[in-house]
Amino acid sequence: MQPEPTHLEYGEPFNKAFDQIRSGIDQGVAAFNEIVDRVNDWKWLLGPVALWWIKNNLDDVRDGLNSVLDRVDYALEHQLPVLSLINISFQWVNDVKTPVSDLSFVTTEPVNENLAKWTGDAASSYNAKAVKQKAAVDETVLRAEFISQWLFKIAKANVDYAVELAKIVTGLTGKLVQAATEATTVIDLPWAISTLAKSVGDLVTAGLNLLLTIGQRFVDALGNVRDLATQVGDYSKLPEGRWPEAVRG
Repeated sequence: MQPEPTHLEYGEPFNKAFDQIRSGIDQGVAAFNEIVDRVNDWKWLLGPVALWWIKNNLDDVRDGLNSVLDRVDYALEHQLPVLSLINISFQWVNDVKTPVSDLSFVTTEPVNENLAKWTGDAASSYNAKAVKQKAAVDETVLRAEFISQWLFKIAKANVDYAVELAKIVTGLTGKLVQAATEATTVIDLPWAISTLAKSVGDLVTAGLNLLLTIGQRFVDALGNVRDLATQVGDYSKLPEGRWPEAVRG
């Protein structure tokens, strides 16, 4: 039997993605600034037409880099809340569902075998109460599982988003570092920047489209809040939202 997953199995790749994002952004921005500095050093050799052409391409690269940086800033602001969401999802299983489910058998299991011989009105009343208690237990278990799954879907969409964003940042950084490495002469510089602008544009467009798809899964999960309200608002086995009385006071 496979062991039950833990929050660490999802929290660790999430944090790893952010480590890659932070280091990648630092490298990428440094490489871009290096290319700009090289253009400034050689602009007197390039001439106005070449400079205008290079500037347009670098503006495209900067726009792509900034669009990714916007996503990075937003993701960094929400890193800790998502980790908390993952933890809470598993707490609903470990701290609510599992211990409560243990009560399902207890509510209908006689403490003494002599109770099996118990008859009459008192026995009928006891059995009716026991059935209601078991139904309440089972209902609580189902609700805990539902809430855990709902929270987990939202958390997982955020994890997938961070992992994909890390891939975009890593790919973008690789293109910038490659361009900085290839632009070693005034002759190679324009071609390296032209190649960089094209590859960055393609990478960012494809990456952001995928992030939109992942973001839609997040929105869909949030949209299921109606299902959550329906689940929690069903009082058929928990009258008035309370535990059914075992003994009337």
